[in-house]
Amino acid sequence: MPDPRRTVMLPVARQCRLVSASLIAAIWRTRSAAQIDAALDRLPVARQTGVVASVLAFLFGLSLFAAQFGLVGLALFWLAVVLIIS
Repeated sequence: MPDPRRTVMLPVARQCRLVSASLIAAIWRTRSAAQIDAALDRLPVARQTGVVASVLAFLFGLSLFAAQFGLVGLALFWLAVVLIIS
């Protein structure tokens, strides 16, 4: 019987890594998200976790800063995220 924690957390971890690679690739225009993901894959697991956690923590910090400006700030934050990713 598969471990329920593993079946839930593995897809969440993959999505977090995908978001982190996409954000890094959007800022680092010379590399694609696939190249960033491959570079992350070559790192040790502890460094992978650190990079993904750092990117997501920075994104969370920016969202908290944007929240200080109310609904307009959050709307602008999400608009900026969408524009960066696309």
